[in-house]
Amino acid sequence: MRKCLGRSQLATDDRQLDGAGSSEDRRYMPRGLRNQIDTELQSILKAWFPRTIDPEYGGFLSDFDYRWRPRGLQHKMLEYQARQTIAAARGASHYKDLRNTALHGFCYLKERMWDTNSGGWFRLLDRSGNPLEGGTKHGHGSSYAISACVCCYELTAELACLELAKAAFAWLDQHAHDSVHGGYFVFYRRDGSPVLSQDQVGFHGKLRDAIGTPIGCKDANTTSDLLKAFSDLYRVWPDALLKERLQELLRIVRDRLVVAPGLMHMYTHPDWTPLPDFVRYGQVLRSANHLVAAAKTPDDAVDPLTLSVAKSMVDMMVRVAWDPVIGGFHLAGSGFGPVDLENTTVFVRTKSWWPQADGMRALLEMAHLHPAEATSYVALFERLWQYIKNYIRDPRYGGWFAAGLDTNPEARKQPKASIWKDCSHEVEALLDCLSMLE
Repeated sequence: MRKCLGRSQLATDDRQLDGAGSSEDRRYMPRGLRNQIDTELQSILKAWFPRTIDPEYGGFLSDFDYRWRPRGLQHKMLEYQARQTIAAARGASHYKDLRNTALHGFCYLKERMWDTNSGGWFRLLDRSGNPLEGGTKHGHGSSYAISACVCCYELTAELACLELAKAAFAWLDQHAHDSVHGGYFVFYRRDGSPVLSQDQVGFHGKLRDAIGTPIGCKDANTTSDLLKAFSDLYRVWPDALLKERLQELLRIVRDRLVVAPGLMHMYTHPDWTPLPDFVRYGQVLRSANHLVAAAKTPDDAVDPLTLSVAKSMVDMMVRVAWDPVIGGFHLAGSGFGPVDLENTTVFVRTKSWWPQADGMRALLEMAHLHPAEATSYVALFERLWQYIKNYIRDPRYGGWFAAGLDTNPEARKQPKASIWKDCSHEVEALLDCLSMLE
């Protein structure tokens, strides 16, 4: 497990991932929630680890049914492998027995998912480690893999973790950075050249890549996750070029992708001209969290413009995505909620598990940053937490359902894990909420 690692001293940095609010803020924080959230965090980590570790081929198994029985092909997708590594590494800060699990995940990212010939991370492997999809690569999974390396470095002080994150940034910047319009192209062939048309990869008429982005376009999902990854990396490696790219991405997300009254364009042309599309409400909440994290100074302050934009995003999602009756955030729809077209309502009522996790973080963060409105944000947070306990968490088999049972009762018997359902959203949200509730 440890042959891929060397020893080093952890670089020190006075910047903090999370900061507690002032005593003024804390008076708004509900009592008794911290123990509930800590208990839920332990339950989730116990449900996922060590059962998802693949002892035969390395990395993590990705296919389990609703009773946690292994089922399916167990493909190794970069996002899943990286996110499980993040969950283990961050969870190890509270539960030290996860340290080796995090290192197990890192070694798989380094030894199997990293392309030793052409550089960059493969997007998808079969269980035994053979590249699928022609060995193509993607910025979305790469962003999570960078963050995973940083998390492992902060946990272990292993220099190999930091060096792999730096190599991934250099590879992305060489191959994917758009020197004309800024930001990054999102989908690449094995040699790193951006895929800008369907005929470049032989998709035979498919209009979208594996994460749903129209081929040749840029997207808010990848761009905001790269913002988060670069912010994580800069925390431990304050490189001048990295800082420049981090600031560039922050301006793109804040000033180009987000528009009044707090909505977000999902897809754009390479020059950042937006394309019409549904709004993914969870993506707006997640991107608001990323903006705040990327803009925070060492003393936990956020510049007024970024703070205003992030607040508008959270407030708009409370207006259009929040269920005022039962609680929870719906998945997607128009920028202004349900739309009636020819006697049909266009709205995705599903309350997927991950927007609820990102919503928890966003609401508590707003309570800290806007003390004058803290009571309202904390009240919403408490309602969301109650919704999660009632409709998302599985009290029988452990873990979270893929969606709330109020909108999707069939989720009770849907897979607990798949290549697109790992445990990082809920683990990171619960950890960040614990930090803020302190």
